[in-house]
Amino acid sequence: MQETKDRFISDLLKDPVDLLASIWIIDRIPIIFNQDMKAYATWRRSLAKGLGVDASALLITGSAAFGVSLNPNKNYKFFDEQSDIDVAIVSDYHFMEGWRTLRNIGPKMHSMTPKVKQSIDDHVKRYIYWGTIATDKILHLLPYGKSWASTLEYAADLKPTLNRKINARVYKDLDSLRAYHANNLSNLKTKEFARGIE
Repeated sequence: MQETKDRFISDLLKDPVDLLASIWIIDRIPIIFNQDMKAYATWRRSLAKGLGVDASALLITGSAAFGVSLNPNKNYKFFDEQSDIDVAIVSDYHFMEGWRTLRNIGPKMHSMTPKVKQSIDDHVKRYIYWGTIATDKILHLLPYGKSWASTLEYAADLKPTLNRKINARVYKDLDSLRAYHANNLSNLKTKEFARGIE
């Protein structure tokens, strides 16, 4: 894993972030599938129907994709037995349904927990701008929440994601997926350059 981290940081410092998003996140067989394309395709196919999308619209991101977390707060934490599985679902239909639902919540906000309120606020200020909906705290509010929750639970019963928490994030389109991750990579790049100057 250390070698992967070092190679990633080397690429981060020299390559354009949209290319990095492709190579390190979008166009790869996730590390958890051990280079087995058939196993990855089978896993995605198993989830696609329950999520109402084509299997090609599902991607594993996060540390399960290549072994290292790109969350700036996790300092390149290695993928391990406790790591969650982050799934990107590219679907204009589900994004628009989710966006309309969040936009129309209005008066219902007063009865929600502080975490849910904060998540909705994060969507208003940040996530929707990038064409994404992070479902981890608000899935139950979305029209497709019940069916997706049971599909994600089902995924936690499949190998190699057995007994892991599955988090889903909806992206309006591939451009939104790439732009969101490219922005995060750009922030990481700035952080790495600042570290090199110190």
